Amino acid sequence: MNSQCDNCKLSFDVTLQEKNHGKGIRESFFTCTHCQTKFFVFIADDFIRQQQNKLKKFYKKGTVNHIDDFNRRIIDIKKKIEARMTELRGKYSDSPPAPETFN
Repeated sequence: MNSQCDNCKLSFDVTLQEKNHGKGIRESFFTCTHCQTKFFVFIADDFIRQQQNKLKKFYKKGTVNHIDDFNRRIIDIKKKIEARMTELRGKYSDSPPAPETFN
């Protein structure tokens, strides 16, 4: 995949890289081949992976009595994932944590 760097404005092929921080914590990112600017993609640990699996099962099952309950559960799980990712990014990544974005 080709991308344009936000820093140097040059195009480069994105190569996803992964850094293992230990304790099951893995960070994914890519780096501009021209200026070496690092672009954070995501960070995950066992808790996040469990929550993501819970989401997959929830979507796959697809049977709920009330759509509002379904939506509330999805939002709750996504908020847990986002909060944990922000925490891990602040602790382990050299990319600064992004502001909360989930509504």
